[in-house]
Parts: sequence; structure tokens; C-alpha cells
Amino acid sequence: MNKTARKSNPPVATWRNTGGRRLLTVENAHFRVEIWPDMGGAITSYVHQSSGLDVMWRNAYGQPPRRHVIDQPVGGGSDLFDVMDGSWYVSLPNGFFPGDYFGAPLGTHGELRCVPWTVESIQSTTKSLKVAFVGVSVRTPVIYRRELTVRAASGHLHWRETVSNRSGAPLPVAWLHHPVFSGPLLDGARLVTPARTIRVIRTNKPSLMQLKHGYQGRWPLAPRRAGGRPRDCSQAPVAGTGLDHSVELSDFTAGRGCLWNEKLKLGFAMQWDLAMFPFAWSWAHADGAAPRYPMWGEGHLMTLQPSTSPPGRFPDLLKRRQLRVVPAKGSVTAEMLTGFVAQPEGPWAD
Repeated sequence: MNKTARKSNPPVATWRNTGGRRLLTVENAHFRVEIWPDMGGAITSYVHQSSGLDVMWRNAYGQPPRRHVIDQPVGGGSDLFDVMDGSWYVSLPNGFFPGDYFGAPLGTHGELRCVPWTVESIQSTTKSLKVAFVGVSVRTPVIYRRELTVRAASGHLHWRETVSNRSGAPLPVAWLHHPVFSGPLLDGARLVTPARTIRVIRTNKPSLMQLKHGYQGRWPLAPRRAGGRPRDCSQAPVAGTGLDHSVELSDFTAGRGCLWNEKLKLGFAMQWDLAMFPFAWSWAHADGAAPRYPMWGEGHLMTLQPSTSPPGRFPDLLKRRQLRVVPAKGSVTAEMLTGFVAQPEGPWAD
């Protein structure tokens, strides 16, 4: 089938069962996305149709995928890592770290990443496909709605997301997108994004970090903890080198970023609502960087994760007023655009 004919085909949605999961696939001639509604609407695969390249990471210790935390004591993030298969999930309402959320005990990256979501509707025409999901929190008053739109002639997936508050009081939340990228696109790639400031994430174990603890400076350079030599954090680490970093990006001139591979002349791009997500986290890891739990020396990956808040524990973010407030009985909405691109700088036209 020639390219022109493929472009005229309508986008489609199909279901398939694999490994105990029921996955929903949405696709057009340009991309194919697989979604796992029962696991917090996780995106398990995001494929460039013409090359077959999948940009999502596969966690070697999350395969085969599991839905439930094992019947053992929870600690050290195990409530997340027991079920993290590498897919793209949402972190809400407490951000990254586990802890108390106004009396509700919440685990690592919150509850919405793992509660079952409902597929409310699938609407299709010859020109577009629209799928609506809803996730309802068990321990908090949060309702999360996501609407994904696939257009026949567009290489981009359009996102519209709404966080609603059922309670009669304003609700502060930390909201983060958590895609993890890997595969052939990562080899030799760099992160192209108009951030101006980089900050090395603080941790209670700075000796385990390769970069200088708490450093803040101009993106993309940060000094190594040992020796102080600068590292370019926009460069994806080469597989097998054991390089690792976790940094916060801020002071964006626009809400966008692209993991760009010059050799392939291909990138994966995200364009987000900067007013809603003024921060982004980036974690990069090459095999051997973390020889103990949870990575056990495996994994070649890089992330770009738009966030309402800087990295931090919820009580600290609350004290510093670095949270997004959802009005009482109200909601907040954001839109995003994602997809494969043939040039690294945005904005990207359909």
C-alpha cells in the first residue's frame, strides 16, 4: 500500500488480550499506541509505523507485567517497582514520593497510576478517532479523565486531561507525566528542549549520585560529584557506560521537548501546557549505573516528564506552595501533543 493510500485510511481502535492484559490499540498510518486501561491507563507501546520503532522502555524486572504488588512488606518503592513494566503512566496526586496525603496513605507515584480506568467511549469517523478514559481514586477525592484523539492525517496524538475534585475544599495536587523512553531511538540521541535551568535532584543518599548533589545552573550542564567535570545532561547515555543522572528542568521558554536522533533523522516530541506544567524531570540511565535494587544493573533509558511541581515530598511542596490547586467541586484541564517528528525544534504542525 502506498503512502498516499495509507493516509486516507481512517484511524482505528482495536482490543487484544496478551499475557493476562487487555490492551486497547489506537492507530493511524503514522503511529500505533497500546494502552492498558486496567493499569491506570498506562501506555505500554508507542510505535512509529513506517519504521516499526517502539520508543517505550521495557523494564526487565517488570516482565511479564503484573497488576498487583506482591504479598510482602512494602518499602524502598517496591509498591511501584513490583508492577512497573516500563510503560508511560500518570503520577497523581502526591507526586513521586510515598507518604501521607491529608491522612490518606499513598504509595510511590500515587494511586492513579495503578487503579483500573474505565473506557467511557470510543467515537470514530473516517477522519478521527476519540477515546475517553476515566480513573477514580479510592483514597482521595480525585477523578482523572483523559481524552485521546487520533486524526487520520496527523502524526500526532492529541491529549486532553482533566483532574476533578469531588470534595468541598480546594485540593492541592502534584501531577506528573512519567514516560520512559528506550529502544533504537535512544542510541546517540539528545534531548532538545528550551529549558534554561537545571537542578540536580536532592536525595538522602547523595553518595549514590553521579552528579553534584543539589547543584543548580544553566541547562544542560551539571558537574559530576567526583572531580566536578561537567556532564551534558541533554545527551542520552551510551548503553553499557554506567552513566546515570536525575535532574529537574525549569525556566522553559515553551512547553516542549524532543528526544532527537540525528542519525535516524527522527525524534519523539512532546508539547505541553507550560502554565500547568512549568517543570520537567529527566532521568537517564545506562546499564550498570545502579547495580542494586530496583535496576540491578539493567536498563538503557531516558525520560522527559512534565510536572506541575519540582521534585519533592508532598509535605515539603505543600509548605512551599509548589502544588497545583484543584478548586472545591471543580477541575483543572490541560492539553498535550505527542508524536514522532522529522525535525527536533517545535512547535510541530500537524
